[in-house]
Amino acid sequence: MRRAHQVHPRAFEELVTEHLDSLYRTALRLVGGGVADAEDLLQDAVLRAFEHFGQLRNQDAGRSWLFAILVRTNLNRVRAAYRRSEQLTADLSDGAFEEALAAWQPSATPEELFERRESADRIVKALDDLNPELRAAVVLTDVEGFSQREAAQMLEVPEGTVASRVFRARRDLRDALSEGTQALRSRGRR
Repeated sequence: MRRAHQVHPRAFEELVTEHLDSLYRTALRLVGGGVADAEDLLQDAVLRAFEHFGQLRNQDAGRSWLFAILVRTNLNRVRAAYRRSEQLTADLSDGAFEEALAAWQPSATPEELFERRESADRIVKALDDLNPELRAAVVLTDVEGFSQREAAQMLEVPEGTVASRVFRARRDLRDALSEGTQALRSRGRR
């Protein structure tokens, strides 16, 4: 580590700063969207890069060098987690193993994950496109789980107004989502 400090600390800082956003986005994808996991992965990768910065011969290859370290760091973390889970699994009693086996569900396929993500994005967009008054009512009741009476108190409107707004918001969401589904189906047929 001392050697990296002596080599070019400013050059290292500039290299990392230039690519930090894309490194973070990639880390986020590698860990499946967990912000804390992505931040931990990125921190570990940057520390490794800093320790080995003196070994980078060509500054023009710095971007690919950083990404290679990020990917390798993630692979090492995945392998370590897998080894730990193998050890834990081996320690299960027969009853616990049978229970774990009964509770096991296969991982979603990439297509299923994509469809879920696309569906979630369509729902968020449909919510964002709602009239703000309708959006507030449906978010408080359907997303956050407040009763219509509680939502009415928060919004400082009569309970009947909240009921009406929730009804209209649900209708608008249903319409927007059914239009999106039809558009997806027609794209799939092409």
